[in-house]
Amino acid sequence: MAYIGKEPTEAGQITSEQEITATAAQDDFVLNTTVSRETDILVSINGVVQPASAYTISGTTLTMSAGLTLNDVLRVHYIGYRPTYTTVQDGSVDIAHLSATGTPSASVALKGNNTWGQAGGPSLGTDAIIRTNGKTVVTDITFLGTENGMSAGPVTIADTKNVTITDSSTWTIF
Repeated sequence: MAYIGKEPTEAGQITSEQEITATAAQDDFVLNTTVSRETDILVSINGVVQPASAYTISGTTLTMSAGLTLNDVLRVHYIGYRPTYTTVQDGSVDIAHLSATGTPSASVALKGNNTWGQAGGPSLGTDAIIRTNGKTVVTDITFLGTENGMSAGPVTIADTKNVTITDSSTWTIF
């Protein structure tokens, strides 16, 4: 088939059909795949399409509201969209592929306050050979006892600001 522009790619579930010949008074049928909603399939009996109110779905079991007659042909057309998921293996994403902006960058990191920022603080020189930190503490900082910290000094703490170092934490100023 011809397309104007780029040809669409196939994604998700491709429609398929399942045919089952009923036994006498059979009302439960095992489906080839799990179905989430009644509207994800079309069900017909001997070519007559059934309303969604004529059956229920539970996983891979289709239950008709009334039993079928011996040799009735039940057809299930799978039409529901089932997205394709990709599972990323542990340890398979490196720092070059993580970014807050969508652009790979090894200098962006997730900080302790769950925001994205410069990895390791600002830096100077080719290949960021020198890491820098500010000279004045301008926000309140609390070490929770689960971390340590270090700064290059001298460091000044601004008026009305506090650095609280709880037991089990250490702040070293070099």
